[in-house]
Amino acid sequence: MNYHLKYWRHYFISHSRHGTHSPFVYKLVDEVIYQKDDPDTILNLPQDIRAGGKAEEKKYLLVDRLLKVFAYDQFVFLTEKPLANYETLFKDRVGSYSFRKIYYVDQINLDLNLLNAINERDMLIVNEPHLSTERDDYWDKLKDDGRVVVTIDLYRIGLVFFRAGQRKENFLIRF
Repeated sequence: MNYHLKYWRHYFISHSRHGTHSPFVYKLVDEVIYQKDDPDTILNLPQDIRAGGKAEEKKYLLVDRLLKVFAYDQFVFLTEKPLANYETLFKDRVGSYSFRKIYYVDQINLDLNLLNAINERDMLIVNEPHLSTERDDYWDKLKDDGRVVVTIDLYRIGLVFFRAGQRKENFLIRF
């Protein structure tokens, strides 16, 4: 119950793309997060994702769009259970010579030692950062860490960027 109450609080205090004052975040929200998906893509979603409901479909499609926009040559899964559909998606989109690593984090026991291996072009995708008190605490620690520059909280998924040359900001975006 608390999870759903927190969602509604997030919904009412979050912004759309017009509430952001960062050109990077505005462009990301406008061209990736709020982008409409091709109907064929929606029809061809893996069965496990479809069985997860509308929220899981939205997350999967968002990750797909992010992987298309942010070229990467390495990825790391930090998960409690295997996520075959997401792993296949990451393997299909991997490129070369982009010098970016994308981390997909979906764990209960999390720690910030992961940030020691992060470079400025890397990105973290945190699945369900508000699912439990432990994950909420981890998300708050990530936002407060000095190495993290931009966080985008979409409630069911969190994006973390380490961009040099940009001031530290935390965004709540309606998704």
